[in-house]
Amino acid sequence: MIPLAPYPNSLIQANALIKILVTGAKGQVGAAVCQRALKMGMSVVWFDAKHLDLSDLAQIHTLLAKHKPKFVINCASYSVVDLAEANPEDAYRVNQDGAANVASACADFDVPMLHLSTDYVFDGAQHLPLNEQVPANPVNIFGHSKSAAEELVRENCKQHIILRVGWIFSSSGNNFVLRTLRQIRRQEQIEAVDDQFGCPTYAADVARVFLAIVQQIDCGIDVWGTYHYSGAEVATWKGFAEAILAAVKQQPTTIANKVVAVSSEDWQAPAPRPAFTVLDCSKILGTFGIRQRPWRSGLVKVINSLTTDELMAANQGE
Repeated sequence: MIPLAPYPNSLIQANALIKILVTGAKGQVGAAVCQRALKMGMSVVWFDAKHLDLSDLAQIHTLLAKHKPKFVINCASYSVVDLAEANPEDAYRVNQDGAANVASACADFDVPMLHLSTDYVFDGAQHLPLNEQVPANPVNIFGHSKSAAEELVRENCKQHIILRVGWIFSSSGNNFVLRTLRQIRRQEQIEAVDDQFGCPTYAADVARVFLAIVQQIDCGIDVWGTYHYSGAEVATWKGFAEAILAAVKQQPTTIANKVVAVSSEDWQAPAPRPAFTVLDCSKILGTFGIRQRPWRSGLVKVINSLTTDELMAANQGE
């Protein structure tokens, strides 16, 4: 992977036709977008929360005026669901207010905005794949703040793409794969919820989707609106954990030998989760020709990218 320099930073490719500005560049999707854009020969300017306060509209205006990006991809998100439940003001400040300010600034500078959203805007009550016409009805603070962000992006910036994704994972950050890897190394058996359904999604695949849309918009295909994308194949958290365990079973450091099912009620997480957030991704296929990729192949890439020490220290900051 191409290492990102200290934030904020930029890499201007010679003869690049597309320049993007990425917020939330230390997050799973933001980092993946930067990496892929650089490999594709795009010019990239990226910022993280330490160097860009999205609650400061004037600062966003200054950056757009200085860097003159052709597109803005807003990946900034307060996305730790349980922490959002305990810190609603922080969640709304980043997710709702930040998105609204980016959208407003993009509109002022006539720059298209691509915005990262979530399957957790839904309540999970219906057990059918969710298309873009299903009304949002979140069940937790994270979902409420992201749903509010979507509405403000639609109101403030006509040239927008909202991309809802689900169950993001990668080789860095706070995600289910890394948490499960830690448990696999330390426990004889692990527990995972078996009554919540969704589609795991590899962060690098989300980056691929964002940049494919950027290229098509740059060619004049401006079908603005909300789209869904997730990895192919429905899973429960238990099924996802079993896939992670299977992927590392051959390694000598493996300790866990099975995954035990628990219910959402028994799990007792601080924030409630929707029971069924399988996304219908037919609209993005019909509009942009973007097909879902199997999440299992992304999982193998993540496992293979980590050293034994990294697997042992997964999600521990060690």
